[in-house]
Amino acid sequence: MSSIKFKLLYRVLVLFIFLFVISQFIEYKSFRDISIEAAENQAKSIAELVKASLTSMMLSNSMESKDMFLENIMKIENVAQIRLIRSESVNEQFKKNYKTKPTEEEKYVLRTGKPYRKLEENLQKAVFTVIIPYKVESFGNINCTDCHNAKPGDILGAISVKMDLTPLRDFATSRLLKISVLSFFVFILTAFVMIRFLKPYIEFLYKLKNGLSKAKDGDFSCRIDVKTKDEAEEVSNTFNETMGNLSKTLNHIEKQVAYLIGDGIKSSGNALKDTSMIVKELVNIYKFKRIVEKDSSKEEIYSRLRKLMKKMGITKYSIYEVDTSRNILIDIDESAKWCKDVVFTDADQCRVKRTGAEVNSEEFPCVCPNFINCSEEKESEENYVCIPIYVGGKVGIILQLIYNDEEKEEIHKKLPFIECYIREVAPVIESKSFMELLKEQSLKDQLTGLHNRRFLEELIPKLTKQILRRNSNLGILMIDIDFFKQINDQYGHDAGDSVLKKVAEIIRTTVRESDFVIRYGGEEFMVLLVDSQVGKAVEVAEKIRKRVEKSTIQVGSLLLNKTVSIGVSEFPADTDKFWQAVKFADVALYKAKEEGRNRVVRFEKDMWQSDEY
Repeated sequence: MSSIKFKLLYRVLVLFIFLFVISQFIEYKSFRDISIEAAENQAKSIAELVKASLTSMMLSNSMESKDMFLENIMKIENVAQIRLIRSESVNEQFKKNYKTKPTEEEKYVLRTGKPYRKLEENLQKAVFTVIIPYKVESFGNINCTDCHNAKPGDILGAISVKMDLTPLRDFATSRLLKISVLSFFVFILTAFVMIRFLKPYIEFLYKLKNGLSKAKDGDFSCRIDVKTKDEAEEVSNTFNETMGNLSKTLNHIEKQVAYLIGDGIKSSGNALKDTSMIVKELVNIYKFKRIVEKDSSKEEIYSRLRKLMKKMGITKYSIYEVDTSRNILIDIDESAKWCKDVVFTDADQCRVKRTGAEVNSEEFPCVCPNFINCSEEKESEENYVCIPIYVGGKVGIILQLIYNDEEKEEIHKKLPFIECYIREVAPVIESKSFMELLKEQSLKDQLTGLHNRRFLEELIPKLTKQILRRNSNLGILMIDIDFFKQINDQYGHDAGDSVLKKVAEIIRTTVRESDFVIRYGGEEFMVLLVDSQVGKAVEVAEKIRKRVEKSTIQVGSLLLNKTVSIGVSEFPADTDKFWQAVKFADVALYKAKEEGRNRVVRFEKDMWQSDEY
């Protein structure tokens, strides 16, 4: 890019040359025209003088002095030649041999009677020729027809005068050269004065350009010092004030961001770019939080976290949930395994869960010995960072990022924002966890730990649809503890609670994990055998009855033995209406009690005659 100084000098030079050429051309042309006009006037004056003098000589019969006269005329300055040319009529009249032969130009004048003028010039000379005709005319008391056999208007001859303009041209050239030299010095002086005058302004523009260039890259440290006492100084002061305000504002924003995100953000040196990026990410974090707050479950939040990882270009990671009741880690994704099995059976083996602090392997590759690639023989070639998310004052979720050395710098840039995302989502996860816990508690019987009837009401619509869709079978057991009221009456309610807990434990451990055990009310329990074969429900019921019968229940210093009665029905083998199938099992239970208790009775159609249930 051309500098201002060069552009200025270039334009001044072009303007100067243009003005110089125009002025010199005008001056030369004017001088030339004036010289030619002066030479022509002088030639005409000489011609008139010669004409008048020759007329006088002719009248006084002194034509012999003509040559001397012409020689004297030739001595006039700038007169190079004078020639007298007679017309043919004059030669015939006076019969005297006249040696002067007319040129083509002179013949033209004699023939037409029109004056002729011509400028001839080359590098050596400049000659101006004027040929003026003599016509028959009368002036004063003199009449040409008195001496010549001619009538008025006839051409008697012509006078050719050549004026040497070379001295005038040389003078003009010398003058133009002097003017050129003077103009050159004037240009040098003008350029010097202009450059000297404009120097502080050019320096100001350079400083302003550098300052704005740095500002464009986020560096607002540049200041401009100009003492011109004019608008340039005002602009520089405004620039300095603006840069100071921008720097102060961005520093303030940086401190606020550090408060929001943390001090881990690395600066690129471009404050504008960094601030724009940070503000954009903060807006994204705010939007993320707003969306997560509206998610209905932790599973949806985990899905958001997965999408966030993908959006941020992180491909290797894991999300773990801490099950505090069983003290184990649950791998939410299970797509890739980055920890050893021990942490999934004992959560305290996880360093993050145990210490509650972030774990980073960059300084100590095997800081957590239970990372899957760590062993006594070798250290992991991959780096990892595990970030805790607190739920209820304890580590409830762990986000684990895996990366190699090539990805390290990129992870360092993203990590503060990831941690900020996690801080924003942690309260939402905590809230969802408490809500799920409350919901789980509301669906469980506090004494036995079994599901309650409210859970049954929420479960049945979904479960029955699945059973029908799979064309499967659901076994329904209604279980009642025999003579339970006697225990409360004889030993108290604490003894009754112990019996309920023991029977509930026996039932839960006898059926499969996929089956549902529900405290239906009082001393009555319901068991739903999912996808059981037709007729197998009776076998399970009998197995439960026998285990209860053989078990002893510790009540203080006493050992009690209890029995249960069980009614069995199947859905949809007995009916395609679930609650009717429950009623059928209940009817079978009453039948078992009627037949002496401590027995299993399978529902039969003849036990139910009514259409209502």
